[in-house]
Amino acid sequence: MATTRDTIDTWLRDAHATEAQAATMLRGTAGRNADYPAFSGSLSAQADRCDGNARAVDACLILRGSSPSLVKDAAGQVTAFGQRLSGTVLRDEVVKAALATTTFARMQAAAARMLVAAATQEGDEQTAASCRNMLETHESFAADLDAMLPTLTAEFLTRETRDPANSGTIDSDLSGRQDFTPGGSVTLS
Repeated sequence: MATTRDTIDTWLRDAHATEAQAATMLRGTAGRNADYPAFSGSLSAQADRCDGNARAVDACLILRGSSPSLVKDAAGQVTAFGQRLSGTVLRDEVVKAALATTTFARMQAAAARMLVAAATQEGDEQTAASCRNMLETHESFAADLDAMLPTLTAEFLTRETRDPANSGTIDSDLSGRQDFTPGGSVTLS
């Protein structure tokens, strides 16, 4: 039977791999959706926070006399690469990416919450504090994405559909690039 310490170390290794996977996935998704600057910028900023989270988890593991799992980290990177490729075939990738990313951020927050509880029970306040910081970054990011979803959805529909609901908000010639601004105005460049 595993000890509490062994279990927490395993969960920290999982968190390290997940943070590294998230950073790779977020950067790839941000790059493919650069024409949605608010969304892309949010993804890039969160990727940087995930890098910081991975470093913090690495530090916790070292202080605990352990280390990240190279196998888990490599598997996470392969998964992130597959996730990046899967988005390239979706016409509506931006809205599906927002949905999937919100879900993933909530999963990361739940895992961090679990780590806070476990580290607190074990009496490792330094790991608990690092995991609380990680929890806050994921909850904040998920909330930001939630708030962004209505505008992002409207922006996508305005740009990408020919629908009477969008008449009057875009020029009838949809061959040019469309740039959405809040409030329903669209400019063609």
